[in-house]
Amino acid sequence: MTVTPERPPLWTLGLPGVGGRIGPELTDFVVEELPAYAPSGSGDHWYVLVKKRGVNTRDAALAIARASGCAERDIGYAGMKDRHGVTTQWLSVPGRAPAPDTWQLPAELTVVEVSRHTNKLRTGHLRGNRFDVGLVGTLEGAEEHARALFAELARRGHVNYFGSQRFGRDGRNLAEAVAWLGGEARLPRGRERFLAKLYASALQSEIFNRYATRRLERGLGELLLGEVVRLAGAGASFVVEDMAREAPRWQARDLCLTGPMPGPKMREAKADAADLEAEVIAGLGLDPAALDELGRHAPGTRRDLLVVPEGVSVAMEGDRLRLRFTLPAGSYATMLVRELTRADEAGARSDG
Repeated sequence: MTVTPERPPLWTLGLPGVGGRIGPELTDFVVEELPAYAPSGSGDHWYVLVKKRGVNTRDAALAIARASGCAERDIGYAGMKDRHGVTTQWLSVPGRAPAPDTWQLPAELTVVEVSRHTNKLRTGHLRGNRFDVGLVGTLEGAEEHARALFAELARRGHVNYFGSQRFGRDGRNLAEAVAWLGGEARLPRGRERFLAKLYASALQSEIFNRYATRRLERGLGELLLGEVVRLAGAGASFVVEDMAREAPRWQARDLCLTGPMPGPKMREAKADAADLEAEVIAGLGLDPAALDELGRHAPGTRRDLLVVPEGVSVAMEGDRLRLRFTLPAGSYATMLVRELTRADEAGARSDG
């Protein structure tokens, strides 16, 4: 069974798009990582705020490991940033390493700030990312259209789809993931651990994307019996068992819909929502044995279906339409840009 990623539908087709695409310069995609907490100034780890030009997070970590005399596995970071842009993020280094001002780093890496903290940075230790995107080749009236689109996304929410970079070139990671879990292919020796994690992530992402599309097709006028929702402004979640009781909170936007990222730690949906999730999983050809194997490599979680861009500004600056906005951790700026331009971007961009 050959499986390819579904192309997520656009959410704002009732409004005109802005056209164009992300420009070719590194400064056309600027990302500032927003940490979950500020370093305390003391502790067993160096915290370095690094600006990277055309360098992805893993290569930056390798360069810092070499410069500091540490192993790559000892370098911590909260999110992955791609090389196609100018990105700023915190990385942690064991405190036994020489002071950062002694490191010899490539010219593409600049240490902006140095501090210390008590723990190593881990994946997910961030609030979100602030983006500054330059679009070229936009249509007449693009600035006005962009403002209207952002206003609509503030009202309805932006669908929190995973971007195409999650699935590898031509969606290959997803197809290989399904073949692996279905017993049709084995992982190459020596790369088992890396590929198992990569494939599990791709598969979880496609399950979420397909569920998001199916759930939105049901409409957002009311909740779905048995779906897992999160309290706005909090991490607490629960299963909707009394739709009439929860309806006022849903209408007041006090509840956030979530979608499945299967694994043993994921909170299970019930009733109608569970049936919808099962339908999506069956459509990918996954049986219980495949899901059990997936759970060995991915803990599982729930992901918000809708997010709201914050700190939005839109302006024409020369031949660029500059879009500035903030998204929560894990949300893909490229998918928001696609919603505005109505065109899929070629090549990966950093989202974090």
